[in-house]
Amino acid sequence: MLAALLVVGLLCTAALQLINVVRTAQFNEDIVNGTMVLLSQRLRQDPGALSDLAARFDAQLSLLPAEQATHDGYERRRLQRGRVVIKTSDDGRTAQLLRQMNNEQVLKVRLNTVTDVQAQASAYLLLEDWQRSGEAIDSFLARMQPAFGFPLSVVAIDDLFLSNSDYARMQYGDVLVRIAIEGNQAEALVKLPGRPQALRLGPIKAFNPYSWQAIAVVAVIGFMLLGLGVYSVVNSFEVRLRKLEQATSRLAQGHLNARVAVHGGDAVQRLGEAFNKMADHIQRLISIQREMVRAVSHELRTPVARIRFGLQIIEDSVLGDAFVGKQLKGMDADIQELDELIDEILTYARLEEGGPLLDFQRANVADLALQVVEEARPPAHVSVHYRGQAVDQALPVEVEPRYVHRAIQNLVGNAARYARSRVEVSCCIGNDTCRIDVEDDGPGIPEEDWDKVFTAFARLDDSRTRSSGGYGLGLSIVRRIVYWHGGRALVGRSDALGGARFSLIWPRRHPD
Repeated sequence: MLAALLVVGLLCTAALQLINVVRTAQFNEDIVNGTMVLLSQRLRQDPGALSDLAARFDAQLSLLPAEQATHDGYERRRLQRGRVVIKTSDDGRTAQLLRQMNNEQVLKVRLNTVTDVQAQASAYLLLEDWQRSGEAIDSFLARMQPAFGFPLSVVAIDDLFLSNSDYARMQYGDVLVRIAIEGNQAEALVKLPGRPQALRLGPIKAFNPYSWQAIAVVAVIGFMLLGLGVYSVVNSFEVRLRKLEQATSRLAQGHLNARVAVHGGDAVQRLGEAFNKMADHIQRLISIQREMVRAVSHELRTPVARIRFGLQIIEDSVLGDAFVGKQLKGMDADIQELDELIDEILTYARLEEGGPLLDFQRANVADLALQVVEEARPPAHVSVHYRGQAVDQALPVEVEPRYVHRAIQNLVGNAARYARSRVEVSCCIGNDTCRIDVEDDGPGIPEEDWDKVFTAFARLDDSRTRSSGGYGLGLSIVRRIVYWHGGRALVGRSDALGGARFSLIWPRRHPD
């Protein structure tokens, strides 16, 4: 930022200098334009007055053909528009003033020195033109004012606070040139014949390189340059932060190899390095967790299989003992429950570990829902029914059929455990979304528990405990399945049956 401020300061200084070059040229042209107009008018009226005017202005006057006055195209166009062109010699000692008189001639005035002689001659010339015109002084000055870059006015001599010598000079017809003590302005005064008034040319104010207009222009340029500098710096930060945001989103979606390219030595670079270290640590921890889950699943399944095999042998050898057989069946049921728990834990771990490998296919979700209903084995007092779109009319949906089947199965099994007599499954497939609803006529779920019902191992009230069946992972698995399909799982109250209603909503076309 300091470097940007320094550069902006230098550019503003250069801009002020450039603006002042243009303003100085414009100022000089405005000052001499009135005199050049007076000379042009006099020469058009009296071409023979060229030498007399040259002597009065202490300058060299000449008339040049228009095509020889200048070879510069820009200067030629300015002359054709009636502007004055000032050309200064390389050593700055002489100046040439050009103004086009007509289509054929250009007036050229060459000055070696600029003194009060030119001001006096201009005042005399203006006064003579007024006397020749016969107009009222006010109308004459109003007509001539546009040609001059300073005011033309008539003032009472008594209002000028003249010294006795200056007053005497004006009475004799001299042109009085007064310069302010500060040197920042000057004026020329000539007495009007037969009147107690004077014609005033001026005040002619000195050129001010630090006028408010120039400062305003430079300030605007400075603010624009500073704004561009700040924008470039902020935009650089924004681009790099956007890349960091994209990497964070990829990491949240399960792409554990997402990293940020770091360069430079600023705060964003340090933030990127910290993010990469965090991502490495997370990837390492999840890798360890995966290995642990695989190892635990293998270690648990192997003894379970051996126990089940041993129980089968014992059951065959003591088949006649009813008590032992009952205990063996209970043990076998416990082992079956342990096996299902292991399967639930493994499925949940795969879905939570960050981006399972899903094989999306175009499938008939209505048919999947109907299969789950037909395969359901609810308690004897509960019946499961399918209602919704006909299977042959349902639009294809891009899903992972195995996982969607598992999600619907979990919802139906959960509803059957708590239903009093009836469970209904409905399917609705639109042009953009797919929806599955599973409703029951059980006690339902309190509204204050809706947010935590999908939490792993969540236990709500006494009506939904381990004695009712389940391990607290089924709904968590449902939530993760629909999440990886780009949708969401909702819970509410069934309007038709009065119990709980679980809904799965996801896009019909997978975004990837």
